[in-house]
Amino acid sequence: MKELTLQAAAKVNLYLDILGRHSDGYHEIESIIQSVKLYDKLTLRPRRRGIKITCTHPEVPLDEGNICYRAAESLLRVLGTKQGLEIEIQKNIPVESGLGGGSADAAATLIGMRKLFQMDIPFSDLSKLAPELGSDVPFCLAGGTALVRGRGEKIIPLPLLKDAWFILVDPGISISTSWVYSRVEGKLTKKRLNIKLIKELIKEEGMRGVNKFPLYNKLEEVVIKRFPTLQDIKTKLIEAGATGALMTGSGSIIFAVAEDEERAKSIRGGLGSKVRVYTVQTTDKSVKEA
Repeated sequence: MKELTLQAAAKVNLYLDILGRHSDGYHEIESIIQSVKLYDKLTLRPRRRGIKITCTHPEVPLDEGNICYRAAESLLRVLGTKQGLEIEIQKNIPVESGLGGGSADAAATLIGMRKLFQMDIPFSDLSKLAPELGSDVPFCLAGGTALVRGRGEKIIPLPLLKDAWFILVDPGISISTSWVYSRVEGKLTKKRLNIKLIKELIKEEGMRGVNKFPLYNKLEEVVIKRFPTLQDIKTKLIEAGATGALMTGSGSIIFAVAEDEERAKSIRGGLGSKVRVYTVQTTDKSVKEA
């Protein structure tokens, strides 16, 4: 195969809590995550030696600082091959926004290499590499709707959220994930979500069932304190008719929940043209061939 082109989906955190912190600095999380139809596009090509990254976004690193580079390097090392790889990335998912674009791209790299090079390697082996790359990479390998625990490596599939719509508002603020986690304060939650109840609510009521948790993000406290304009965006979304609004991941994207496509378009229309807005639907896959 001369090349393979994939689409890597963004994600939103419908719920995100911090349960504790490990001695190595990693945090114990609990999160409900959903893949959405906003995609980066990756084209993978074999090369004789080395790893080459190109990207349409000027702020994305092209060396070992790129998570796709590290993903390719890790898998090639496991295979013990000197085969090289070229990765061309077309960025459509905002960078450092909490939408998991880098993690989705890394997952697409692992999945794409497996097919491009016709590797005789179980998918479960890719999952073992994922946690070392980033806490969202294991979910991005699976995609869909899931409850995520631990450092992100424990994935519990949930009933798919079908026909749910989100309005994503991009305030144009890049936020470092490490900066946010380093500033998490206050008493950490010890109570875990009831998996059985979550599954029943989603199966019976879809997005309305999720809203009964309710939407929550522990990291939002840190980010809004530093960037109060995000609270203004949340308020405007609710005023425009959204049933709920929340920051995703470590920010800075604020998403709102809409009952259907018509309501999503109505909410978007009420925001004006001064902010960058995406209207997206849920998807059951994080990575697919373009």
